[in-house]
Amino acid sequence: MSKNKLIFLTAFVGFVGLTVYALWKEVSRGTAQLQYSISGVILSGPGARGIVKTDNAHVLLFDPETFELVASKILNPFLPPSTFSIGQDDASQPLSGSYRLLVLTDKNGDPNLPTAGEVIGPLSQPLPLGTEGVKYSVDRPFQVFPSELLAVETDSPDTSIRGTITVAPELQSKLGLEDRLVIMLFDPQQGRPVAIKMLPSFRPPQNFSIGQTNAMGGQQLSGKYSLRILTDKNSQPFQSVPGEIIGRSQGLISLGTGDLEFELDQPYIR
Repeated sequence: MSKNKLIFLTAFVGFVGLTVYALWKEVSRGTAQLQYSISGVILSGPGARGIVKTDNAHVLLFDPETFELVASKILNPFLPPSTFSIGQDDASQPLSGSYRLLVLTDKNGDPNLPTAGEVIGPLSQPLPLGTEGVKYSVDRPFQVFPSELLAVETDSPDTSIRGTITVAPELQSKLGLEDRLVIMLFDPQQGRPVAIKMLPSFRPPQNFSIGQTNAMGGQQLSGKYSLRILTDKNSQPFQSVPGEIIGRSQGLISLGTGDLEFELDQPYIR
């Protein structure tokens, strides 16, 4: 065998080996994801009217005993039938065992505030991680969360962040009379919102508070969070338009913080 053929054969065998190894790793990763997730398809029932493609669908997993929110995922665009998968990659803590599934749509950026045209499905029976082929239907107007999740919480100084919102002088001209205000707490590890509050108007300087009563899906809040506050002109807080402004906390803020001075200091670009 010539030297060139030997070099070519060696390179070819090496390439095949690397390809097989990469495929094996990908299959292993996919298998692990299936083992720690719940997947299937979201359908719409006869009572689910008003769904449009731009709606957000919030896919939520709850602990079957404590009803604590353990994982959440946003699907956008959403137009049933839509496939979904939710599990360990969408959680901030290790998952194991079974969880209850809930799906609802959101038009106004605040999943805690029902709006006309939003729909919701039932809180499922416990589903083991690794379950595939789930058929879940959003089948009714979203008017209230399932009764199991409606444990009454009240915001106290210990379970909220309070303060005053101001706007940087150079951005004052961006404000409009119809602007809404969106206040969000973000999980510092997952980078996703855990609490959202929306106010119909914004007249700075304006007092604010956000805390346990604004937690998504009734989950328990504790510790420190990243705070973001922004103006909203198009009823889509996760889609920016010209003229919207935002402020982001430089560090994490503890629940129980009061008298916080918070400035909106940059254009909102997403």
